[in-house]
Amino acid sequence: MDTLVPGTTWAERVKARPQPSVPDLVRFGLWTGLVGFGGGLSVLSTLRDGAVQRRGWVTAREFDNTATVAQMLPGGAAANALALLGLRFFGAAGAFAGYAAFILPGFLATVALAVLYGSAGSTEHAAALFGGFSAAVVGIIGAITLQMVSSSVGRFWQMGIAAMSLALSLAGGASSGEIALVGIGAGLVLDLGTKRARLARSRRGGRREVALPDEGDPFPKSDRGTLQAVAVPALAAALLTYFAGGTLVSLALLFLRTGLGAYGGGFAIVPHLKATLVGSGALTDREFADAVAIGKITPGPVLLVATFIGYVKSGLAGAVVSTAAIFAAPFVLTVALGRWLARYRSRRVVRAALRGLTPAVVGTIAAAAITLAGGLHGTGEIAIAAAVGLTLSRFRVNPTIMLALGGLANVLAARLH
Repeated sequence: MDTLVPGTTWAERVKARPQPSVPDLVRFGLWTGLVGFGGGLSVLSTLRDGAVQRRGWVTAREFDNTATVAQMLPGGAAANALALLGLRFFGAAGAFAGYAAFILPGFLATVALAVLYGSAGSTEHAAALFGGFSAAVVGIIGAITLQMVSSSVGRFWQMGIAAMSLALSLAGGASSGEIALVGIGAGLVLDLGTKRARLARSRRGGRREVALPDEGDPFPKSDRGTLQAVAVPALAAALLTYFAGGTLVSLALLFLRTGLGAYGGGFAIVPHLKATLVGSGALTDREFADAVAIGKITPGPVLLVATFIGYVKSGLAGAVVSTAAIFAAPFVLTVALGRWLARYRSRRVVRAALRGLTPAVVGTIAAAAITLAGGLHGTGEIAIAAAVGLTLSRFRVNPTIMLALGGLANVLAARLH
C-alpha cells in the first residue's frame, strides 16, 4: 500500500506514479473486454489487478472507490469502471475511449455469433445447444438472485421492496428504470425515516457524517470541452439514425430507454424487454432466450443482448444502432454523475437511495429468472437450470464454464434421445 512521504502532498505522489496514455487505456480496455467472460465481480477483479497491481495507475483504495461508484450507475459495472478511469486521467474523451474499447470485443463476438445463428440456428443440434445455454442462464440468474438476497437484503422493508419489484416486473409491465426510481424513492423515505431518532442523537452528541475522501485528485475539475467532443458525434449519430427511419428508429428508442434503467446490469432489463419484443411479435420466446444466452456467453457486458437483437431485426446497421443506444445513457450518466458520486457516495442520502435501489434490482433480476424459466422445454433443460443454480450457489465457478457445460449437456441429451 502507498504511504505518504513526509513533506509531500497527495498531488505530488500522484504525479510520481506511472501515468497511462490514451493508447495505453485503449489497449487495456480492449484486452479486458476480450477476456472479460463471466461478468460482474470477476471482470472487476481483472480490472483491479491490471490497473493497481500490474500498472500502478491507481491505488487499491482509489480503484475500490471507483468500482463502488461504477456499481451505483446503470449499465455494466466493468464498463462504467473503465469509463471512470478514463475520466480520471483524460476527462470525457478518455472515458469514451476506455468505455468503447471494453465493449468492442464483445460487440464483434456477438455480431459473429448472430451471423452464425442466422445460418445455422434452426438446425437440431444448434437448437439443443442454445436450449442448454438458455437453461444455464436461468440457473445463473437464480444463483445471482440468492447471493444478492443473502448479502444485500437484510431489512424487512427491503424484502418488501424486492417483492414489490418482482410483482411490478411480472404483472405490472413496469420497466427496470421505473422500478429503480420507485426503489430509490422508497429507500429515501424508509431508510432515512427509520434512522431519524438515531441521527438526532448523533447530532446532539456532536457527531457528523462526512464523505470518505479519495486519494489524490479523483477527477478533473472542468471537462466541458471534452464532453462536447463526445456529445457532437453522438448527436450526429442520433440524427443519422432518425433520418434513416423505420426499424432503426424503433430500435434506438427502445434500447435508449432500456439502457437508462439497466441498474444491476443486463439481467435486470430482461422482463420488460421480453414483454416488449415477444409481446409485439418482434421475436419468438426462443429467439429472445437465445439472445440473452449469447449476451452472457460472449465477453463484455450482458447488455450486448441488444447487439444480437439489433442484428436479427436489421442486420449490421441494427446491431450498431442498438449497441450505441443501450450504452449511451449509462455512459452519459457515468460521465455526468461519476464525479459527484465519488465525492458524496458515503452521505446518508446516497446510502439510503442505494438501500432502496438494491432490493428493487434484486426483484427485477428474480423476475428475469422466472420469465426465462417459462421458456424452458422439457425436464432436461429444467434439470440443467437447477444444476447450474445449485452449483453456483455453492461453489465459485466462472459462469461462462457453466454455460458451456449446460449447452454441451443438452446437446448430448438430445443425441441420446
